[in-house]
Amino acid sequence: MKQLLVIANPVSGRGRSLKKAESFMASASDSGILCTLVYRRGETAMLEEVETLLATDEFSGVIVVGGDGLLHTLLPTLKQNRLPFTVIPAGTGNDFAREIKAMKRSTGELLDQIKGAPHFVDTFLVNGEISENIGIQVLSLGFDALVNERANKMKVIKGKSKYVVAMIRELPIFKPMRFDLEIDGTSIEREAMLIAIANGSSYGGGMRICPDADHGDGELDILILNKVSIVELIKVFPKVYFGKHISHPAVEILRGRNLRVNAPAKAFADGEFISELPVSISVAPASLQVWR
Repeated sequence: MKQLLVIANPVSGRGRSLKKAESFMASASDSGILCTLVYRRGETAMLEEVETLLATDEFSGVIVVGGDGLLHTLLPTLKQNRLPFTVIPAGTGNDFAREIKAMKRSTGELLDQIKGAPHFVDTFLVNGEISENIGIQVLSLGFDALVNERANKMKVIKGKSKYVVAMIRELPIFKPMRFDLEIDGTSIEREAMLIAIANGSSYGGGMRICPDADHGDGELDILILNKVSIVELIKVFPKVYFGKHISHPAVEILRGRNLRVNAPAKAFADGEFISELPVSISVAPASLQVWR
């Protein structure tokens, strides 16, 4: 094995990411694995340093120490360089880390995984009006996207609780939206509260929006919560944390590989703003390698 590139997010967990990165690097060194650390504020500066280091061809894998936001930022680089990676959770949501069972993984278990073969996982491509993005967990549209946007703006409230507070604040002003969808060539229209297009099962710190979504099946799960009253939305939405919402009569779950969605809404992928709608989405099968 060549070196591992360890990338830690300075704004994750008030310094927790650096401590986790240094702890991992010490254990890796004891196992004879060399590591180089990137710990830089500013997305542009961080990406420039990462790309410069990876261009040397001295690295055989990447360790991402942070949350879903850092991973989302690194997805194009990981895909382009075709390097296996894994995640040490140190963010707010940690949904991808939860998917690969990294939340309670010990350093010893992680080192054993790195010495083995990685697994291939799907990603999805999102084409908006002016840009293309890569996502790995969930593309949210509608009520959940607005909650995500409000939560991202909160500076005082930290952790998963900010999503609950954001939901409570968004509920009184939310109106259902008309969505025009095309799924693998079939057009449908819905007046809905939200649409979630899922490659992984959860978002927002463990909300299991599409419990059966699978990173390795070459398809995307499409959940539609059709129009309900605000009172009913209050009843349904908290059930998402346990995946119990899917039996509600207003919930539809479809599957597809290539989609186009239009509505007076915004799209968020992995918790990060992507684009105003319309957007086109397509699955990219087996496009990343993950140690899990």
